[in-house]
Amino acid sequence: MTTLAVDDLAASRQFFEDGLGWTAAEGSNDQIAFYQLPGSAFALYSRAALEKDLGRTLSRDTLGGITLAWNGRSEGEVDAAFEQAVAAGAEVVTRPEKTFWGGYSGYVAIPGGHLLEIAHNPFWTLAGDGSVSLTG
Repeated sequence: MTTLAVDDLAASRQFFEDGLGWTAAEGSNDQIAFYQLPGSAFALYSRAALEKDLGRTLSRDTLGGITLAWNGRSEGEVDAAFEQAVAAGAEVVTRPEKTFWGGYSGYVAIPGGHLLEIAHNPFWTLAGDGSVSLTG
């Protein structure tokens, strides 16, 4: 599972749920939201609640060398997902373009400042449920 600390849980939930169409799983509340992903799970956790849970202050730097990635089946699917994310409130960092490694990728900053790469990797296989296989 990947968990992101966010300052405004309601705004982050609105981005994923209203903007991208994700559905919060059972157990979600006003301090944490859970989402089922293919082969994994994802959570948004109120920064204040996570700091209380950890007993320490978290860095406010959301760029700390980590990005999330969503993989599409084609460049067209990446373009559509990118525009959907921007329409839902994400900030454009780099627009999708062909990459040096042979794929197609762009980045947005989602509400809360975390980076999301929206990419197509022609060397990987995506199952029907969207799960990624790192072998072609």
